[in-house]
Amino acid sequence: MKYLETAFTLLFTASVASTVILLLLLIIRKLFQKHLKPRVVYILWFLVLIKLLVPIAPQSPMSLFNVLPQMFPMERNSDQQSIQPTHQSENGSSTEIQYNETDVKNQLPELTPNPAEELGSSFITRSSQDHSTGITNGLTWLSIGSLVWLVGLLCLGGHYLLSALIFRKRFENSIKIENTKVLDVLEACKRKLNIKKRIYAYETSYLRSPCLYGLWKPRIYLPEDVSTIADSNQLTHILMHELIHYKHKDLWFNSLWALSVGMHWYNPLVWHSVRKMKADQEVACDARVLETLGEREALPYGKTLLMLSRSFSQQPPPGINLSHFGDSKYEAKRRMMMIAKFKEGSYKLSAAAILLVIVLGAILLTNASDAGKDTRLDMAEPSVNTGLNLYPTYNDRFRWFHSIDRALDFPKYNYKVPDYLPEGYQLEDILYFKNVTNIHDTDPIIDGVSVTFVSNFDQKNEQTIEVKASKGKGNLLEEGELQGATYSQIPPNPNKPLEYRQEAVTVGNVKGTLFTEMRRDKKRPETGRSFYWQDDHVWYAINYYSEYMSLEDLTKMVQSFVMPKEVQHVRYDGAGNSFPLYDEKDLLAAKNILGFKVKIPQELPEHKLSGSVLLRAGDQNTRYGFRPAADALWTTYHGPSDSSTGVSLYQSKEPLFDASQLSLTRTLEVDGVEVSAYEDKNHVYLSSDNNLKLPYYLWNQNDIYYSAVFWGMDKLPEDSLKAMISAPLQ
Repeated sequence: MKYLETAFTLLFTASVASTVILLLLLIIRKLFQKHLKPRVVYILWFLVLIKLLVPIAPQSPMSLFNVLPQMFPMERNSDQQSIQPTHQSENGSSTEIQYNETDVKNQLPELTPNPAEELGSSFITRSSQDHSTGITNGLTWLSIGSLVWLVGLLCLGGHYLLSALIFRKRFENSIKIENTKVLDVLEACKRKLNIKKRIYAYETSYLRSPCLYGLWKPRIYLPEDVSTIADSNQLTHILMHELIHYKHKDLWFNSLWALSVGMHWYNPLVWHSVRKMKADQEVACDARVLETLGEREALPYGKTLLMLSRSFSQQPPPGINLSHFGDSKYEAKRRMMMIAKFKEGSYKLSAAAILLVIVLGAILLTNASDAGKDTRLDMAEPSVNTGLNLYPTYNDRFRWFHSIDRALDFPKYNYKVPDYLPEGYQLEDILYFKNVTNIHDTDPIIDGVSVTFVSNFDQKNEQTIEVKASKGKGNLLEEGELQGATYSQIPPNPNKPLEYRQEAVTVGNVKGTLFTEMRRDKKRPETGRSFYWQDDHVWYAINYYSEYMSLEDLTKMVQSFVMPKEVQHVRYDGAGNSFPLYDEKDLLAAKNILGFKVKIPQELPEHKLSGSVLLRAGDQNTRYGFRPAADALWTTYHGPSDSSTGVSLYQSKEPLFDASQLSLTRTLEVDGVEVSAYEDKNHVYLSSDNNLKLPYYLWNQNDIYYSAVFWGMDKLPEDSLKAMISAPLQ
């Protein structure tokens, strides 16, 4: 089933891409068919056929799909597990450790000298007992779609096979033509086209139009009495036309189109395009006949076409691969117009026509490069540092991710996620966390996952929805993880009324508890609520504000929970969002986005690596004090535990800091590289305590822009700059 789903996924993606190309070609055909040579139009159908039959294509910056939205991220890493992130904040309890996601990520290396010092004491190791790798088996929508596609393909293939067998049976009684007039004309046409293969002509009453049939043993079939009615000149036109089909390998081309129809039978545009392609095939064949016989034969050839259309023409049997001299009235009229305007030499391809086909091939047959613009590096390139830890201040006790696929690389336990979101919401991030009694405790109070969805990110009317899952001896209520009961008063204080209300409710078909915040001193109008329930030994909660979530939306969300591999309607890919670099996989992803190899020194003089984050321009999942206008890699370093010093290193293809907004203090040369030192006196970019010195060092090295920001340091950081400049590329 896995291979079937993969094949269907690839072909469906190719079908969507081919639909775009088909629409473009049909528009070109409609608008410019009077100006394009018939042969050029026919060749363009080859490009479509390649796209339909070959779902995998190289990436190119010239690709048409760079400017189109990637609407079908079909492939998801379904073999991995899924887990979601949570946000928590300390409440002062000796047995509770909690984090608030926004606070945590804002504390990360930006201007925090030692994030390990401030955060590390709160993190806990992951329990190995919950490492379950299985995911619920069963038919998903992708599986059902794949099976329906396979059934359609087999049915259509059976129809074609049956039609071919019936056709061959009926043609067994066809009479081989021995008429010397016909045979002489046939041989003369073969000599003119330099055809050596023996091709016989037959007479039949089953067809009412001349045709060529047979891939390996081609035969020309003529309607009964046509050899009697037609003179030698007309027979030349008819036989030459069919031999041109053989010369062009049109029957083989038609077979490939039949295969593409079978592979994409659910796409009506493919069926429509086959009819248009065959019409263009006949026009191109007519043009080649006239090019061979000469321009003077244009008028007689047109008369032969009219004679056949009036006396013999009919549509060919469906499902049979044969050339067909006749055509519909509209296409016959189009062919007559081409014949009337034919000029000798018009069949030949000019240099401009060849260039047009090559350029269109490069545009239409390639896939979009990464993000439609980035230079994709070799995906098979092994990481230079095996076992590289790019975020040492994070560990199995706390991690955040920008996509569910990346979260699934760090399995916890099987849990579900919503396959419905209210309008306007998108994935913000995924957080893993563990709450423990003390830092050395290996048995967590709760082992949690939290998924945050956001609407109107970083605006005044921003709204969020949190989905949390947990296991462990504790619960989300006691750990203060429920928005509707943030101050849970554990243990209860009988002298103080509860600041939340709880009630047993059924949402859709799910029984649970609804917690509603009741604090009287709150200044905001929103009411925090949490719907809390258990499913297959996992506790779930949806945290939301009553003003921003209707009961209808809550019901749809609760009822939509599925295993991550079964998600169909919500995007969990985190496209365009920033993400932390934990290991080689993240490093490779970052390099592919940035389009260049990066520098990540493992340590600097008196400073050690804190972590690296790929900052995406305009991301929707971070609120760092500095939001770059271009994609950049941000690496931070912290000093000794007894110091408050730190370093931030940025690298990107474009300058991140406008030097005109800074104050130049000096220039220096480090290892042959000119470095400019600035001060941000007006705190344009990074806010900080005014007592902290924030020198900025900017330089360009091999067309990559580097920026180093230092804080809390009294001496000149030339040794650190040298370590950065001389660091190897990864």
